[in-house]
Amino acid sequence: MSGARPIKEILYEQIDSISEQKIQEEISKGNAAAVIRKMVENCRPEISGLGGSQHENFETFAESLMHYLLTNALIQSQRKVTHDTMEIDIAIPDVRTLISSPKDALVVLFPKTDDVGAILESLRRIETIQPVKENIWLVQKTGLGLPYKTYEIDNGGSFSNIVNDIKAFLSSKTQSRLKIFKV
Repeated sequence: MSGARPIKEILYEQIDSISEQKIQEEISKGNAAAVIRKMVENCRPEISGLGGSQHENFETFAESLMHYLLTNALIQSQRKVTHDTMEIDIAIPDVRTLISSPKDALVVLFPKTDDVGAILESLRRIETIQPVKENIWLVQKTGLGLPYKTYEIDNGGSFSNIVNDIKAFLSSKTQSRLKIFKV
């Protein structure tokens, strides 16, 4: 991935232009989808102008945005964690829950490619630790027709609904842990 500015710089410039407080206020009012949609659309021209793979660029942006949103929403998650030599992009709430109770955990994958074979291989490996296929979510620039819940950054932007869907998933689980949400 190359370009005049790194993707995280593009993201944090956008966050600064909106303000963290405004983002938190909007998400707490239930407007997470609108906030995400606005941020993606505002950053789209700069991300599109970067060299390299558009899938990699947009999915890297979406992953960075997710890290920011999960942290600010105080949604328990682990990012870029390795389990048995397998790197997991995001585990919600954590790898320990994923291993002990897969039905209560999500794995979010940002493939950063449009190579279906490579994506399927990653998914096959993830299924060894997350056997509940419905709890493996993909975030892609454009969906590639894979039989997994897929959030698209383009084509209607279902990615904008991911925070609300994560909150709904977590609220449906009977966890003994105290749940604290900032938003």
